[in-house]
Amino acid sequence: MNMMRIVCAVLLGLFLASQSLFAVGPAMRVWLVDGGYIDGNLSCDAKTDHILCDSPLFAKPLEFDVDVVQSVTKKNTIFGRRYKLRRRESEQAEFGNPARAIVTQSGISAWRRLLASRRLEMQLESSGVDLAGWLVDRPSKPSGRLVWQTALSENATAINQGPQGKISIGSPRREDDLDESDGALPVVFRTGDIVSAAITRIDSRGVTARWSGQGEVLIPNADLESVTLTKVTKPLEVHPRDLQRMLVVPRSMKDTPPTHLVVSVTGDLLRCNVLELKTDVLVVQVRSKTIELPRHRVAKIVWLYPQLDSQNASTEFLVHAVLVDHREVTLREFAIEEQKLMGQSRAFAEFEVPLSDVKSIYFGRDPVAQASDRVERDWAIQSATLPMAYREEPSRKAPTLGVASELIGKPAPDFDLQTIERESFDLSALKGRVVVLDFWASWSAPSLRGLSEFSQAILEVGGNDVAWVAINLEESAATASRAIERVSVDAAVVMDVNGDAAYVYKAKSLPHTVILDRNGVVVYVIDSNTPERLEVFRQALQQVFTEPK
Repeated sequence: MNMMRIVCAVLLGLFLASQSLFAVGPAMRVWLVDGGYIDGNLSCDAKTDHILCDSPLFAKPLEFDVDVVQSVTKKNTIFGRRYKLRRRESEQAEFGNPARAIVTQSGISAWRRLLASRRLEMQLESSGVDLAGWLVDRPSKPSGRLVWQTALSENATAINQGPQGKISIGSPRREDDLDESDGALPVVFRTGDIVSAAITRIDSRGVTARWSGQGEVLIPNADLESVTLTKVTKPLEVHPRDLQRMLVVPRSMKDTPPTHLVVSVTGDLLRCNVLELKTDVLVVQVRSKTIELPRHRVAKIVWLYPQLDSQNASTEFLVHAVLVDHREVTLREFAIEEQKLMGQSRAFAEFEVPLSDVKSIYFGRDPVAQASDRVERDWAIQSATLPMAYREEPSRKAPTLGVASELIGKPAPDFDLQTIERESFDLSALKGRVVVLDFWASWSAPSLRGLSEFSQAILEVGGNDVAWVAINLEESAATASRAIERVSVDAAVVMDVNGDAAYVYKAKSLPHTVILDRNGVVVYVIDSNTPERLEVFRQALQQVFTEPK
């Protein structure tokens, strides 16, 4: 049996070595027997029959025994073709062309004993990673590093400080509501911290509040995002159109913009300057008029900041924890010790909490943006635009190739779609290569013909430095698959089932092609009305490659 494992490892190592010539970034995906996966560059140690996966997320490669690997998927960097290595589950094992089968036969599954011996409570999710496991203690002083042990890997390793992601923690001990005793309601900091506090005073300095363990604290205006004055029984319904109107400051108020947005218990909005909170009334100034609002009619006060001065993402690597009692805390200089998360917080100062009381941990340069869907994060005011008569129109040079589009010169809009194999597609991961987005459908003969013609042009001009993405518009995977096989195209096929990507890329007719440079910026748009589309496409692609990297 050991000889079989070693032979399997040798064959797998030869396969990986042969494919690494084309590798750009994470080249393979390892699927584990517990359903998890990780993308990375792979190597194989024939002596120990282990696979090493070097992922951008981790400081060191993860080491897997071949027995815990369900399959390995190769993503060919030229056209996205996928090679699969699978275990033999029957005599009729299926291996898609042009895959090469590496068949392993293991005895007693060691991973089953591992799963039975440990209680897995955490799931790590990041770009190209979805793994069960747990956080490892990192004792001594706070280090600002998270160490992760994957359940089925032989080793633990630190998480790099560049990527971002989420760790979900299951089976918490309790599920509490925010402590709303003594009038305590949510106070949201600009750092993302959320505390339940009783507000005792609001004046020109900021908000004075009292919460558990802190006593009475003055929170400066610059640190605040919002405070809740009155609890409402149902979610506030603020129409996006009304919100947008309130955030656009008239030109007459350019030098004295409003500082606050007051939301009533019925969802009405008032743009103003908050002057003072008395016992039963909130005193505000609207233009030059002072108004008193009954406190019980005010649901929330939001602090407004100019769009250019709104808080930028931190340059530090931070973690943002969502607790089971609905508090949220952003930590720097953090550590895991004795299965407790501890670190420095703007709202809580020195902070520590058992991991069992944490629902999820987000990490990265701006973890609050990942964790929060609160509308407050988009409440940045902006000045009204000048009338057309007073604007200085920039001299826009019409493109020599393709068509004029408002997308040209801007970062390519991202989209949340899946490939035809039902895997998540990440457009931002293609930065560093020229990207061709081709919108098509099986019912559009010109778009199908374009796919076939562009195949040779891409191979001749860009080769493996072009990421070709064929975005199918509003069709089923079965229909798209039959069409792709019919025209023999080796593009990465992405399914735009609801037309979301077509909408943001202005694909009003088919075919529609968008070319992105290596920085992810739109440089050319070629639509169905472009004469001699193939020649224009070829010239546009050549021009992208003549630009300096």
